[in-house]
Amino acid sequence: MTDRIRGTLLIALAIAIAGVFATAADAAPVTVNLRVEGITHTIFEGQVVTDEHLVKTPSDTTAHVCNGTLAGNPAGPTATTALDDAARLNGFTWDATWDAAGSNADYYPYLRIGPDVVDPSSHYWALWRNWGFASFGGCGQRVAQGDEIVWAYADFSPTIPLLRLTGPGSAHTGESFTVKVVDGQNGAAQAGAAVGGATTTASGQATLSFADAGVYRFKAEKTGAIRSNALVVCVDPRGADPCTSSDKTAPTVAASLPGRRLASERGRSRTMLVSWQADDAAGAGVAYYSVDVRELSDGVRTAKAGEWKQLVARTVLTGVHFRGDSGSAYEFRITAVDRATNRTSLVTDPVVLPVDDRDRGIWKLSGWKRQRSAAAWGLTVVRARKTGATGALRFRGRSVSLIGRRLAKGGRLEVTLDGRSRTLRVRGHSRPRALLWTSPRLKAGSHRLRLRTLGGGPVELDAVAPRP
Repeated sequence: MTDRIRGTLLIALAIAIAGVFATAADAAPVTVNLRVEGITHTIFEGQVVTDEHLVKTPSDTTAHVCNGTLAGNPAGPTATTALDDAARLNGFTWDATWDAAGSNADYYPYLRIGPDVVDPSSHYWALWRNWGFASFGGCGQRVAQGDEIVWAYADFSPTIPLLRLTGPGSAHTGESFTVKVVDGQNGAAQAGAAVGGATTTASGQATLSFADAGVYRFKAEKTGAIRSNALVVCVDPRGADPCTSSDKTAPTVAASLPGRRLASERGRSRTMLVSWQADDAAGAGVAYYSVDVRELSDGVRTAKAGEWKQLVARTVLTGVHFRGDSGSAYEFRITAVDRATNRTSLVTDPVVLPVDDRDRGIWKLSGWKRQRSAAAWGLTVVRARKTGATGALRFRGRSVSLIGRRLAKGGRLEVTLDGRSRTLRVRGHSRPRALLWTSPRLKAGSHRLRLRTLGGGPVELDAVAPRP
């Protein structure tokens, strides 16, 4: 078990390192700094791991391609997938209608982000990438590792400033420090911007000072401009380590896996994206993350949990790829450490990587025809139309699930588990990678699953998942 995990660590580390050097042409998931500025407040600001995926909205429930290709760009994550991933993980929603006119089909107009509804006759949701107006719409605008992405409620003025706030990360009580506000699009100093109770001068600067220790958060605002990014400054007595005198609370962490129990719920491969979001509330901000993994069971040979192994250490990224083994169940431990060295850890629920139809040494199939399917687990399925196609799996676990697709003229499948048989009718309609059947709770130990088609129409199977 240790050797199996060690092999996956090399893959995960290689992908994590490669992600740091990702370019706009890479199709791998990326971490971007996303900000959504609403009418009166900031709706979201933070890091988001985003990947290429189909997108749908409340106003248009059709899943649309949103990976840059409709604008002539290479396939990969976009500004809209970043918005969609941020909304899913952080408890806000958004809405837009799909505009299929012209050569660059995309969502337009964006009707709402969070609580803020746009009036399309006077305002729109503007998009910036790396402090410049985006070259494409949200689904056309590819994003790369480390990009600064801003969605903001704006009028149609072509010269609206996008405020950018800079300053120190720490200061001492009773001592002055300087912050500066510019238009992030061209670097022009912004006079008259309000920040931290002060107003910027013609140079765009303001001087601040605080008698009390604490963690102070600032944003610059100015009439006719898009409010700035946040600046967090730890104010401590002289001699104290930065951020330690007032920040005593650890951050919170939420994780996102390809599924709650099975990686096939949203994923299609044994290489899965493990991502997370942290919130330091009134604290000084997260400094870094560490991620560990352990194999809870391999589903085939043993149900004994392995030791925790380090996946990545002291990373500022909020996601990493991990490639596991077919039939195995994994847990991930994600630790967030803030600038005051407060830390918190989260252990995810186990997620199982199903056994694919091509795993011949584990799942023994006979009499089936293999077909390629872009939506399938492992990109292939097996089908049988006649009676007599068989399958066999010996596994360890407390239950087992069959994954496949119900067909309009689907047939019958005999399922025998530890000598007890039942017949499944797989006629109907379902999405790919759907659960066809899950066994009752089993006693711990070794079990044998056997399958046989009974005719009456085609049967399509994709994977089988032993559960710990």
